[in-house]
Amino acid sequence: MKLKNYIEIAVCIVTNDRNELLTVRKTGSTYYQLPGGKLEPQESAMATLLRELKEELNLEFEESDFRLVKIHEADAVNERGMRVRGHVFRCARPIPMSLSANAELEEVRWVGPEEVDAVKLANLLRQVAIPEWLGH
Repeated sequence: MKLKNYIEIAVCIVTNDRNELLTVRKTGSTYYQLPGGKLEPQESAMATLLRELKEELNLEFEESDFRLVKIHEADAVNERGMRVRGHVFRCARPIPMSLSANAELEEVRWVGPEEVDAVKLANLLRQVAIPEWLGH
């Protein structure tokens, strides 16, 4: 029996009216990552995304607000030796800039295009979200 060596997550690329990217930092982590979280057993990626956005940021969306960009694997930044398999969605509309961190989040940060190289970003965010967001 092969052991599962990855964490399956659903995350999203969300921007505001100033074209800044929404990132979050979990308590105890030094990396900023995309909002979202781990899939529960028998839960779809979309259901996970909607649940996590409500729990962590008090944001409510409809499935039609998102489109799947890519499913991508990357090294996990918070779980040594693990990989994340991320269902990366993009939100079709900008959201308000004023958000507060709930649940396991310690910080919410809007990142501008000029800050990308200066902020400690998770691998999945760097590898998929940045090119999608900035059109590279």
